[in-house]
Amino acid sequence: MTGERIAVIDLGSNTFHLLICEIAEDNSWTVIYKKRIYVKLASGGVDLIDLKSARRGLTAMRNFTSILKTYGVSRTKSIGTAALREATNGLTIAKKITDSTGLIIDIIDGQREAGYILKGIQAALPPLDRNCLVMDIGGGSVEFILFNGKKISFKESYKIGVAILHKRFHLSDPMSSNEINELENHLEETLGRLLQVIKASGGYYLIGASGSFEVINDILEKYTATTHWSELDTNGLDTYFTKIISTSTADRRQIPEIPPERIDYIVVAFILIRFVLRQLPPERLFYCDFALKEGVLVEMIEEG
Repeated sequence: MTGERIAVIDLGSNTFHLLICEIAEDNSWTVIYKKRIYVKLASGGVDLIDLKSARRGLTAMRNFTSILKTYGVSRTKSIGTAALREATNGLTIAKKITDSTGLIIDIIDGQREAGYILKGIQAALPPLDRNCLVMDIGGGSVEFILFNGKKISFKESYKIGVAILHKRFHLSDPMSSNEINELENHLEETLGRLLQVIKASGGYYLIGASGSFEVINDILEKYTATTHWSELDTNGLDTYFTKIISTSTADRRQIPEIPPERIDYIVVAFILIRFVLRQLPPERLFYCDFALKEGVLVEMIEEG
């Protein structure tokens, strides 16, 4: 398999990712191309993907198909997540993509998605001598995985992705205090079992996987910083969350560390992260830019 080029496409509810790697004889890989397109597939809701969102997704996949040919990719896995699995027309849209591009879309359930995320995280981070909670925030779902070494004690996917939370709770601009309270009450009810499991675990490290955690990684001081992960100094983080949560859309457009594509959803994302940090203060906070697509890549290499 030396020199083979393989690719993973992650058809997320907010972002479509393309990762192309070249595989060495020892099964290590080198990234030769990465691209993400903010499709916002779930912007109209996850129950039914609207026509405009579906067209954006199809255009992105046609673009990716052209890139795959340019780079001489021999194997590709295309993974559909929350939006495609929850929408009543998800299978129809996946079939249209296949008919147009030849790429077969594997729509996975939340448990399998969480498993790929953990596999990706473990490919980047060194072993940690503690219970670790992975938190991966997507547009349609949020995955939480509690593990220690090879032992997984909790793995769940919740339908509280930022597109869903934004559509249901972020109705004012800026978001009202009542809306914030309603969202936090919803999180307390939805994440009740997770909170119990973590409280009983006797302490943990939190690992934020890509997505909205990218912004946090950009603004915080680091205890350790490597190519694919960092340990973050959380001093001042709660204050920063409160500041951003109170902003209007126009305000956020003037904040340099918030990418234009995250301006709409960053408020509910920060309310979610702040909720977890307040309810379950971690002993250490890590950021990792490996997640689902890297986990799928590891599996592809293992399969040969």
